[in-house]
Amino acid sequence: MLNLNYVRILFSLMTTSIILLGSLINAFEKYLPVIFSQVLRYGKMSHRGDPIFKFLQVPKAWFKHFYLYSFLLSILSLVSLTAIFIFKFEVPIFVYDVLDAIGGSFRLASISNTSAFLGVSLLTLQCCRRFYDTWCVSVFGKTGRINIIHYLLGYIHYTGCIVSILLETSKFVRNTSLGADLHWEDLSYKDALAVIVFLWAWKHQYNVTVILSNLRKNKKGKIITEAHILPHGDWFRYVSSPHMLAELLMYLALTVILWGNVTWLYIFAWVLSNQVESALLTHWWYKETFTNIPKNRKAIIPYIC
Repeated sequence: MLNLNYVRILFSLMTTSIILLGSLINAFEKYLPVIFSQVLRYGKMSHRGDPIFKFLQVPKAWFKHFYLYSFLLSILSLVSLTAIFIFKFEVPIFVYDVLDAIGGSFRLASISNTSAFLGVSLLTLQCCRRFYDTWCVSVFGKTGRINIIHYLLGYIHYTGCIVSILLETSKFVRNTSLGADLHWEDLSYKDALAVIVFLWAWKHQYNVTVILSNLRKNKKGKIITEAHILPHGDWFRYVSSPHMLAELLMYLALTVILWGNVTWLYIFAWVLSNQVESALLTHWWYKETFTNIPKNRKAIIPYIC
């Protein structure tokens, strides 16, 4: 069996692709074939009037699908970890085999069971809320589209998040010398601070989702428009994509909690590159579309960019 970590390889390719393609679009979009832009632009930013590329697009409302998937996957993962760590169920042999096939047979445990359990718990909390957001709060326009690649990446992302944690968790590595139980003393003050940052960003991301949804509703909650309106309030006072800023903060917090897990760093690099590029495109779209956008509003990092 080849000793390769396919999660690292896949997310390295994804990150490299988004950086290279994003850089090309940012600098030379008007000189590039439309298909390049179609890969990254979606929803309000997607190109219109290119019927030849319609077969590469699906409704933006299909975001719901991979958030349903992430909801079910994260719940299943958390329940499984609870059974193993708290109720002392044994890890099935086939799970070790699958993880060895994905991450290499010479995998090493780099994080404690406690850190992994906390990380999966927070990730599950996020997946559950995003499931609620997309199914019960967000208003998707009937004409909004996303690229099929973007759609498929949603499934890859959430699968990669869970697998990357398990690959380097003590209990899921054969013959590890680390403990196999939960020990809360494994956590430190920096982990507590990371949890606080995660929950703070989690709450603000929900606030932003509600603001965006309310732009298309009247005071009675009835949908009255699908037009794009310049949002204000909460973190929109500082950036054009506060939901992406919140996402970055949550994944940064998870990176602190899972520190030592090298595979997770590949996940974070992907999230960072993807969110920054999407935020830049969104910010430029706002500036082109609305003349009254606040001059001090940045793309994703307050007061910086």
